Amino acid sequence: MNNQRKHSPLLLQVTSTNSLESYHSELKRTTSSQHGLIGACHKVVALDQKKRTDSEYVAFEFRTKKISVIGVNDEILNELHKFPFPIQRMLADEICAIEKRLEKGKATPGLTLLYCNCSFYHRYLLLCRHVFHEHMYGETKLLTVDSWAKFQWMFEENGFEVYMHHESVEVDISEKIKAGRAAENRRLAINELMEKTRC
Repeated sequence: MNNQRKHSPLLLQVTSTNSLESYHSELKRTTSSQHGLIGACHKVVALDQKKRTDSEYVAFEFRTKKISVIGVNDEILNELHKFPFPIQRMLADEICAIEKRLEKGKATPGLTLLYCNCSFYHRYLLLCRHVFHEHMYGETKLLTVDSWAKFQWMFEENGFEVYMHHESVEVDISEKIKAGRAAENRRLAINELMEKTRC
């Protein structure tokens, strides 16, 4: 599955599955043969203007709208507000998911690096519930000013284009980092197995 399809619900952010079909539907609804050629042209221009205005409003809200979440401390909420609004909602959902983890008696994941093996982290390249859980209740405070900035920077200029061009790139990393990640992966696998046995 290519990356665009994998992220399509996030990338589209529209109520219709086909924006062109939606446009034509609205055009058919607002125009009629009684309007004549000039009247129909005016209707098309008016609809185009409306769609452009709607698009500009959504683009404005994408960067400026701020989410409000009960029970999230101000420090984390201030950092969330530096993301585009749809990303704020996704991250807020991940933070709220910690409550369910706590209700089920799940321990902190024991992460020592700002990296997780969960599908959310890999699919969206964002902080996940496991990272938030460790930061808020664990021994390791993973979310420093620099680590927040690393994730916020992805959306600084491009928005969701980051997902359209996301691909695996082989990077030469030191043996120490490789060993650390391998140990982290083993620890996470054991924690996951322990969680499954408790359920």
